[in-house]
Amino acid sequence: MEVTVTSGSMYYCAMRSKWVWCLLLLGLLAACRSVPGDPTPVPSPTAEPTPQPDTITTTPPPIRRLQPGELLIAADTDAIPAIMAQESFFADAASTEWLDEEYVIGLALNGEARAYPIRLLSSHELVNDTVGGEAVLISWCPLCFSAVVFERIVEGRELTFGVSGMLYRDNLVMYDHQTNTLWSQLLGQSLRGAIRQQRLTVIPSILTTWAEWKDLHPETLVLSAELLGQYEGEVIDPYTGYYTSGAAGLGGEVEHPADAPAKSLVVGVQVGKELRAYLLATLREVGLVEDELGGLSLLLVYDPDLQVAYLYQRVIDGLELSFTAAGQPHTLQDQQTGSLWDWRTGQATGGELAGTTLLPYQATLTFWFAWAAFFPETEVYIP
Repeated sequence: MEVTVTSGSMYYCAMRSKWVWCLLLLGLLAACRSVPGDPTPVPSPTAEPTPQPDTITTTPPPIRRLQPGELLIAADTDAIPAIMAQESFFADAASTEWLDEEYVIGLALNGEARAYPIRLLSSHELVNDTVGGEAVLISWCPLCFSAVVFERIVEGRELTFGVSGMLYRDNLVMYDHQTNTLWSQLLGQSLRGAIRQQRLTVIPSILTTWAEWKDLHPETLVLSAELLGQYEGEVIDPYTGYYTSGAAGLGGEVEHPADAPAKSLVVGVQVGKELRAYLLATLREVGLVEDELGGLSLLLVYDPDLQVAYLYQRVIDGLELSFTAAGQPHTLQDQQTGSLWDWRTGQATGGELAGTTLLPYQATLTFWFAWAAFFPETEVYIP
């Protein structure tokens, strides 16, 4: 199964190897192996650029109000045991036995890199950790195929999280040990409890293969099953069959808009009240998308090496930029100044704008049925 995209500020990923789906083509990000349509046209370099502010103030999306009967009890509280990480639980890249084709949630923060194998997370779903000095929560919902990393600081207080055993529209519901507040993973907001109308801060992360992650971050540490008291070769992802099947959600079938098959991977983006989903397959097909949503000029770039997609705002110092491939690895060139940009970091590496950085924007990689359950009014991007 192939995956592609980024999460958090916008990192998307994809799956391949033995998880390869007949529906997924590497498809947030799609289910058909090829998507018709010409690549997004790139503006002429002679076109007059449109000045814009670097950031546009948008009305934050409203906090979702939980309705009676919307929470489904799927298991007892803590029946799926969250991990309270310790330094002793992590091994260096050279000493691990995880297979290169396995998927991991990769997190690089303040000079420190860590990887969390999906095969292990499917039996735990949450890891409370500290990376680069920051208190973080790594979350994985196998039903929705959604990996999101959050800050654990809320209202100035450090929280730790467990698995509530409940689902909200087939998505993981977490709870914090300090206040017993319930939290939705995909919404990233409190649902019920002492902490009301609050959102968790998303931290950029990517879902990619172990081989690609350790190549990008050879100094990375990785969560070790053996150091948790398990033999890595005996760790089985109980959702392997689900990933490759036609079943969607806990009940196996869910209603969803017919814009794409239920388990297509999409990159979901929300700007204020405006919503758009980008099929992962489409992003892989076209490589680069320049789009407008809710007053923001957006750039999505698919990285064929890492099998991820990056999302940035493409305005620098009031100048809206347009991009083309530069013919160098991981590099784009803007048509307004001729500067070169590393699409993995969003930083200009040469030219007039060298040293400046595109602002990332938050997006979510997940199955289409899961995104549509929360945002049925979403339009699907078509080149």
